[in-house]
Amino acid sequence: MHKKLSIFMLISFLLAIICAYLFPDFVVKSKFLGKYFIKILKAFVPFLIFGTITYSIASFDAFSKIKKIVPLTLILYILSTLLAITFALIIGSGINYEVNNKPILFTSEILNENVDLSSSLSVLAIDLTNFIDLVLDANPFAIMILSLLLGVIFRYVSTYSSKPIIVLSKINDAVIQATNYIMLLAPIAIFSLFSNLLIEVQGETIYSLLKFVISSILIFILYMFLFYGTVVKYFAGISPLFFFSAIKDTLIFAFFSSSSAATMPLTLKTANEKLALKKEVSSFVIPIGVTVNMDGSAIYLGLAAIFIGQILGINFSIHEYLIICLTATIGSIGAAGVPSVALVMMTIVFSSVGIPLEAIAIIAGVDRLLDMFRTSINVAGDLTIASIVNKFINN
Repeated sequence: MHKKLSIFMLISFLLAIICAYLFPDFVVKSKFLGKYFIKILKAFVPFLIFGTITYSIASFDAFSKIKKIVPLTLILYILSTLLAITFALIIGSGINYEVNNKPILFTSEILNENVDLSSSLSVLAIDLTNFIDLVLDANPFAIMILSLLLGVIFRYVSTYSSKPIIVLSKINDAVIQATNYIMLLAPIAIFSLFSNLLIEVQGETIYSLLKFVISSILIFILYMFLFYGTVVKYFAGISPLFFFSAIKDTLIFAFFSSSSAATMPLTLKTANEKLALKKEVSSFVIPIGVTVNMDGSAIYLGLAAIFIGQILGINFSIHEYLIICLTATIGSIGAAGVPSVALVMMTIVFSSVGIPLEAIAIIAGVDRLLDMFRTSINVAGDLTIASIVNKFINN
């Protein structure tokens, strides 16, 4: 389904470009389709956050045979995701995506739908009253924090009774199934939103989008070889040349499959046979990585936020960058099983810092291409963390 949906989104993206110039009247009449899709997506975001994150935390098996590497593995994966998005924000902020050094201004009501940034930032203050108000107002970041806390509570309760986990499992399944149905409408929404966007900005977005795609690919490649190469050398004691030579076939498969889960059997085989990692390490660390490691998606979300922010004339402060880092990192914990995961996570990140969700249509058409690079980075990250944990076990 994921591949077919990506193809349909690409087709709708191309049709939007054609129809915006050949059939502008028809395009304008279709505007309501994208508008209602965004409203549905906005309404569903709180349920998505709660369902996926709470269940992921509550159902985590902390009673593995190799208890001592559980905290290390989770800390390394979370730290890796944080470093990935921080890297993207630092590098991406130095790139100018604007057309003629000017932001693209919309004549529609899109920019009037920004959320209050202060509401997102106030979550960082330790004020229980404000926090409860933010949850009731469906603030994405506040719901993330609440979901994490509830996940920990349910995990503790599940040691006495499995009923809470069963209930959460059903809720999570229902959320993912609902997401499947909602995302089936994405190609239609992308056509409506992006074609109307092109009419309003007269095609200026295309040049900026091309810069975004090229710079993103270069940053993906730079991060993989620079960061992972350095990490495996100094923390895993493995030559970067040997490491990338050993995992190249796995990365190629990940690139074309665009699925960390589908690549997992080959990832495990590579870890055990080519990198000579202990099976009890790889069999635990790799599956956990497929679930929680989103380095590639974290980089993508950071770059996407900067790109959209620039072309819409939105300037982020240090506090807003912090919100992007935290929402992307926390969101990655439970979002791996969600279809079109990066686009879904983008709704959470964007709504947390006041970026209008309509702007996702600008990027959605090239998401399939960048997804190939993201997946390769995610898989390389899994093997990197597994190599570090393996050295820790040997010592």
